[in-house]
This record gives sequence, C-alpha cells and structure tokens, in this order.
Amino acid sequence: MITALDAAAAVQLEASIATLFPARGGRAGTRFLVICDCAPPRRIQISPFTFGQGSLLCGLCLARFRPAETPLPRQPSGEEA
Repeated sequence: MITALDAAAAVQLEASIATLFPARGGRAGTRFLVICDCAPPRRIQISPFTFGQGSLLCGLCLARFRPAETPLPRQPSGEEA
C-alpha cells in the first residue's frame, strides 16, 4: 500500500513540476554569432533576447561583442592621427 502511494505521489510531483517549469524547448535556430576585437576574434553564439539585455565585454581585449556581420570600427591610419 505504501509503495503504491509513493508511486502516485511521484507521478503527481512530476506533473506539478512540469506545469510550474515547462521545458524551454532546447536550442532553436535563433542564436547568432557575436565576435570581439581580438585577433583572431573570440566567437560566441547567443540568443537575440540575451544579447539585447546588455553589453557583453571580452575579458581579453575589453571590447564589446558585436554581431559577426557588423564591420570593424575604422582605425585611423598613421597619417590621419
């Protein structure tokens, strides 16, 4: 009798957890590549939601990560400086 009650309680607990904390769906194709200014650039795949929450800074070059398709900022040449 106790074994049956334990089994029923476990099923109910799993159902409650699934209701309160639904599965997130895993990795969808919504991540995109961001890079920093290191040479070669460090690369991270990140979701648009997380990227939109605030800046991500590289611990090596201290530059902000940016989407990979964004061109590098223009560096002044020796003649322009």
